[in-house]
Amino acid sequence: MATFAKPENALKRAEELVNVGQKQAALQALHDLITSKRYRAWQKTLEKIMFKYVELCVDMRRGRFAKDGLIQYRIVCQQVNVSSLEEVIKYFLHLSTEKAEQAQAQAQASEIALDVEDLEAEKRPEDLMLSYVSGEKGKDRSDREMVTPWFKFLWETYRTVLEILRNNSKLEALYAMTAHRAFHFCLQYKRTTEFRRLCEIIRNHLVNLNKYRDQRDRPDLSLPESLQLYLDTRFEQLKAATELELWQEAFRSIEDIHGLMCMVKKTPKPQMMAIYYSKLTKIFWVSESHLYHGYAWYKLYILQKSYNKNLTQKDLQLMASSVLLAAISIMPYDHKHGAHHFELENEKERSLRMANLLGFSLDPKKDNKEMLSRSALISELISKGVMTYVPQEVKDLYHLLENDFHPLDLADKVQPLLGKLSKLSDKLSSASPVPEVQLEQYIPALEMLTTLRVLQQKSLVWML
Repeated sequence: MATFAKPENALKRAEELVNVGQKQAALQALHDLITSKRYRAWQKTLEKIMFKYVELCVDMRRGRFAKDGLIQYRIVCQQVNVSSLEEVIKYFLHLSTEKAEQAQAQAQASEIALDVEDLEAEKRPEDLMLSYVSGEKGKDRSDREMVTPWFKFLWETYRTVLEILRNNSKLEALYAMTAHRAFHFCLQYKRTTEFRRLCEIIRNHLVNLNKYRDQRDRPDLSLPESLQLYLDTRFEQLKAATELELWQEAFRSIEDIHGLMCMVKKTPKPQMMAIYYSKLTKIFWVSESHLYHGYAWYKLYILQKSYNKNLTQKDLQLMASSVLLAAISIMPYDHKHGAHHFELENEKERSLRMANLLGFSLDPKKDNKEMLSRSALISELISKGVMTYVPQEVKDLYHLLENDFHPLDLADKVQPLLGKLSKLSDKLSSASPVPEVQLEQYIPALEMLTTLRVLQQKSLVWML
């Protein structure tokens, strides 16, 4: 282990070793100094050493060395000069990102560069054998060897930084920034495996935050600034999950946000709640939970109408049309009728869980079927005056399917109106949390409802 009288001497020696091509020796010299107990008081020279140290770690892809050095530097900095640690970590992230982007640009083949399912998986012997037996092109192989290691290193960098910054009130802003950049990385390169892993890492950090309440410098989520940072991170996670179409992860992100709200007993700003409900409409639609999709649209509509003064008349019309069509698209019968007791209990538990996510408080001891139901939702929409905002075509559709009695020609009357829904669909203004409304997505459910109404009405005729 090399010892130096002054830190400046270690930096000078490292630069000399780099100049003669001995990067490993230079890295080891700096590592010995950073981890030495002799230099635990912060000074500007240590910052310069850390900049050189992370340069060498990135250049040689030494992730473990980088983690060791940054942990030691955090101990030196966190009580004296947190901004120095921030600068070093930002520089580390910048270098890692730059190297990955340079490698990709050189290979000129992003689709080849990331043709790896899991960046943490080691290359298996059978994969190597297969690449030679199958006659893999030399360029493809060199591209993969050039680019994939840098993306693996960049992913390792994000993991390292998040681990170093976790659950520290003095570093929480930098932690949030790193998490956002990691989400962007997953989104930009469609890294679904890493995104799931990243969500789990952040989730575990919050679990540990609640578990170890006597921890030094623990973030206080009752403070508005801290809570906002944690919520911003979860909302960024939710947006990325929906864009990647990882609906299960998106739902877990919704639960994370709801859990945070319950933990601190505070409701986020209306703008954030609008994003929350808009993402819920997507999640429930994809999962074919039409009842909860309708209620999510209802909550979004009410929230926007009350707080968003920048909505145009066209925005209100499109949102009102969506919420009404979402409500009448719910099938008017009980899917679980005649189900086993165990299934009914599971459904009851699920209903309570969904109601909580939607902001409704239900008594678990009572039968809450009528509290969240198709009829209750439609009644609520009528009482809130939604019908005054919807176009005539949507009004006619509602009256035909809910009020009128046309056993012989109901389908003929409904069909032209369904055909007009796609023409009514449009993009919303930038003031809306929903970029676009596609009313035609409700056509299959409305056709099924029409068939049901025809059968119901004809059976009444035969009974008479």
